[in-house]
Amino acid sequence: MKYKLVAIDMDDTLLSDELILPLKVKKVIQEAVDKGIVVTVATGRMYSSTLPYVKDLGLDIPIITYNGALIKEAVSSDVKYHRPVPIDLAKEIVALATEEDWHLNIYLDDILYVNNLGDEADIYERISGIKPVLINEDPVEFLTKPPTKLLIISENAAKTDEILLKLGSRFRDLLNITKSKPRFVEIMNKEISKGTALSDLAMDLGVKQDEVIAIGDSLNDLEMVEYAGLGVAVANASVELKEKADYITKSNEEFGVAEVIKKFIL
Repeated sequence: MKYKLVAIDMDDTLLSDELILPLKVKKVIQEAVDKGIVVTVATGRMYSSTLPYVKDLGLDIPIITYNGALIKEAVSSDVKYHRPVPIDLAKEIVALATEEDWHLNIYLDDILYVNNLGDEADIYERISGIKPVLINEDPVEFLTKPPTKLLIISENAAKTDEILLKLGSRFRDLLNITKSKPRFVEIMNKEISKGTALSDLAMDLGVKQDEVIAIGDSLNDLEMVEYAGLGVAVANASVELKEKADYITKSNEEFGVAEVIKKFIL
């Protein structure tokens, strides 16, 4: 099988635990690109948070960000697809977060807005490298257009599961709600996921489904791992993702992405 497109999750998959792009992985990706393989990233991160890593890799491709809500060119910055959260549903989520006193990230025009500053905001800033902007008014009134994505950061993993249940019971049929990290609840347009975005990108590139490799670690990678001709979970992935994967590679700390590309492409 000749694979032509590789989509890689970033946190806990492509990057080390210290959020560094390992030189070994970078070299293998560049070898694949030199052979004509299209390599892209598919991440829950903001475009602005993703771009420095993509530039470090020297990639000139559309990148999948916000869990698939935004596909945007790395070099030209042209938007290929943007599917935000409908404004009425977004306002309902914001109102609920306010009522429940949840920390909320709101993403508008690739700017990060938060309803509170504190530990949760600090954690996200350390991971993303993006400084948040505090909303100084009623968050519901602040939201006047559809956000690209919403993110709730919980106090702990148990609280995350509680939030997922509460949101699921009310919005399951209306929104795509998933978990990316133990404390992160991701909220997107019902029509999007990393899987739908990867399918759109493959179609644009003229790449068949069975010519696609997708590599990830968490529940927000599930749809793209199921979509790809070869769906890969890293060794540190969630149990749920491993169960759906076609192949389990080494962990992010053991350069699992490099192992996959060497085994199936180079």
